[in-house]
Amino acid sequence: MDKQISHQVLKKRHRKLLISISSCVTVVIMVSYLLVSMFKPTIDRSKIVVSTVDQGPLNITVSASGKIVPLSEEIITSPVTSKILKIYKQAGELLTAADTIIQLDLTLTNADLEKMENDLEIKRANMESFRAKAEKEFFDLEKQIQIDEMKLQRTEVLLRNEHYLDSIGASTADKVKQTELDYSVQKLQLEQLKSRQEKQMNSSKADYKVMELDYNTALKNMSLMNKTVAEAQILSPQNATLVWVNNQIGSTVSQGERIAIISDLNNYKVDANISDNYAKKITTGNKAIIRIGQEILSGTVGNVIPSVENGMINFTVTLDDYNHERLRTGLKVDVYVIESMKEDILRLDNKSYYHGPGSYLLWILIRDKAFKKTVILGESSFEKVEIMEGLNKGDKVIISDMSKYKNDIQLTID
Repeated sequence: MDKQISHQVLKKRHRKLLISISSCVTVVIMVSYLLVSMFKPTIDRSKIVVSTVDQGPLNITVSASGKIVPLSEEIITSPVTSKILKIYKQAGELLTAADTIIQLDLTLTNADLEKMENDLEIKRANMESFRAKAEKEFFDLEKQIQIDEMKLQRTEVLLRNEHYLDSIGASTADKVKQTELDYSVQKLQLEQLKSRQEKQMNSSKADYKVMELDYNTALKNMSLMNKTVAEAQILSPQNATLVWVNNQIGSTVSQGERIAIISDLNNYKVDANISDNYAKKITTGNKAIIRIGQEILSGTVGNVIPSVENGMINFTVTLDDYNHERLRTGLKVDVYVIESMKEDILRLDNKSYYHGPGSYLLWILIRDKAFKKTVILGESSFEKVEIMEGLNKGDKVIISDMSKYKNDIQLTID
């Protein structure tokens, strides 16, 4: 006959079973936690860049590409067709104003100048001769007019006398008519002579004016030739650096051909270009920001070239600090032209994640966790981005490259 198990034994067995079950559950929970921890994405805090949402103004900018160029660069061309006789300066040398760079052969140019001087003297002599002749002819006509006027006055007296004699019967009708005819003829001759004098005077004035214009034109041409001869000894117009020079002694250069380039390598500006889609946003006087690495310089948009080349428009930026130590000819820079300004808006630091206004999935950092959130971003400056929706002041946002975590929804930050 079986022995009945005591109540104490049953209680003891029940306690052991509960302990075993509790132990198994604890082990399962710990293993599960370890497995979840093992496969949950984590990221090292030192490998992320975090920006805190703040509030303030925003200078809205458009981005352009730029290159540092000398503020002043001048191409010197040959004033005449000639040969290079001597080179005084070589490329790379520093120049002061009026330094001689090149000497050209002026043999033919001087001969042309001498011929122009002779032609000018001949024109001047012809003008003097013409004026003297015209004055003599005018004087002769003036004297003849005076003589004819006196003859007309005498005939007029005779005519009055004949009329008087005829009235008292001491003259004949034929004699009166003859005297009247003589008076009319002399009067017409005098009028004709005066008309001739006036026409000749006007004609002489017109001819002399033509000669004077021809003389003045020749005088200007000779002055230009004198200037050309003076410029043929090529001088530096300013303190600068000789960037390039045609140093082929004996070679022939044509009029207008480039023979030297000088630049002011102490002062600079920026030549920039941008897509013609932004043409209306680039106007003379706009403020601009130039970034050289971590260095930031300010400037003003100067000349904007209206023509479009390969879908781009070109413009210049005058730098406020145009002799900054970081400036070098040919250096590539980023140019940000300030289009407008917004006051008192929520802002986030501008980094590579931003590609223009629109919707973004950004990682929001809360203590040691990061969560994805949809955020609407607006306009930007080169430093800040406008927050339209989705973030509040003080929120911390990861702005470094997070593309490798695009399929995750939560991250742990170590």
